[in-house]
Amino acid sequence: MQLSSPEFHDGGTLPWSASAANENRLPTLDIMGVPKNAKTLALLISDLDSPLGMITHWLIWNLPPATHRLSATDLPTSSAIGMSGFGKVGYLGPTPPEGTHRYQFTLIALDQSLSLKQGATRQQFDRASAGHQLDQAQLMATLERHQSAQ
Repeated sequence: MQLSSPEFHDGGTLPWSASAANENRLPTLDIMGVPKNAKTLALLISDLDSPLGMITHWLIWNLPPATHRLSATDLPTSSAIGMSGFGKVGYLGPTPPEGTHRYQFTLIALDQSLSLKQGATRQQFDRASAGHQLDQAQLMATLERHQSAQ
């Protein structure tokens, strides 16, 4: 399985438009090679360098396995969006408090739909998806705090 973006390359810099200090816009993501036996997909975006520990910026599950592109303006209606590490349901773009942070995008193929309600936490997602993950793909990007976001 592969996860990529037309807006940044693996290990590259996230566009500033993805930041909560700018447009707070989910970057477009492309999905390829989903296992044939996958029933749904999930995607998590995590800040690996937060002083608070790993923080979830976005969590979505029950994406159709035929999903080839995710964008902020075209999310499948069957999907459910979880709570970010900041206590809000939906995408919260990265804005590092200082320096450069690494953001990990993790795509997960699941063997079943999850019966979690919209707004579930990362911990609830982790428990519900345990033992049902078929495959994973990751994409890494960095973002540095801009002076204008101070």
